[in-house]
Amino acid sequence: MGARVETRVTASLEELDHALATAERRVVLLGGDGSLHAAANSRFGAEFALIPAGSANNVARSLGIPFDFASAARLAVEGRARPIDAISVQTPERRYLAVEGVSAGFHALARSQYTAVNSADVVAGIRAGVGAFAQFEPFTIALGLDGECSLVRIGQLFVANMPLFGPGLRVAPADPADGLLDVVTIDAGRRALLGIAPRLRRGTHLGRPGVTHHRAHTVRIATRGRSPVIADTTTFGDTVELSVVPHALALVGAAA
Repeated sequence: MGARVETRVTASLEELDHALATAERRVVLLGGDGSLHAAANSRFGAEFALIPAGSANNVARSLGIPFDFASAARLAVEGRARPIDAISVQTPERRYLAVEGVSAGFHALARSQYTAVNSADVVAGIRAGVGAFAQFEPFTIALGLDGECSLVRIGQLFVANMPLFGPGLRVAPADPADGLLDVVTIDAGRRALLGIAPRLRRGTHLGRPGVTHHRAHTVRIATRGRSPVIADTTTFGDTVELSVVPHALALVGAAA
């Protein structure tokens, strides 16, 4: 391919910061979605490419990055980086950049009970889901879209930056470069959520009874203690301010 490659193995965020701070040009991440989450929140920016090696690989699927190692490596070298938006997640205590999306409701409750080291532990995932399901009831949140606030009953809320989020769910036809957030609310109890889960996998839930889809530049979520807010895979409190950060990352994708 005619590329000069320097290989670095990082075992901590500090080591990742150092690798990014000293990178000469493009940084190729060999890993899953979590690798890009960490890089997006580093103090040092870079132009990124991704060779998928995770479990969900939502970012790679969303951007058409091939899963074959040789094809992904060739794209990483020869492809052109495209600007990718991110979601600024702001609380009184911290700021975080989410790449895929934000969740509140059943998925967030289940995710907050997940204790495995990485997202590939199926048994831990089932245990967390069953635990959340056993005690779940829909609840009302305060939801603000571009400053217009209302009380909304949800079983699940997604704010998506990319088409895929969580365990491969096709949440919304989100474009990660359009400067907008896709907001999906699902008003459903336990049985209804079970019924809609296959549709979330296929992306055919939009337009169904109880499902709403909006787009906004800013989103405010207050769950009043009924659910944490999950940004990508990071757990926050019950109140967050979200806004689009246009062109937050430069990332090689097949659609570039």
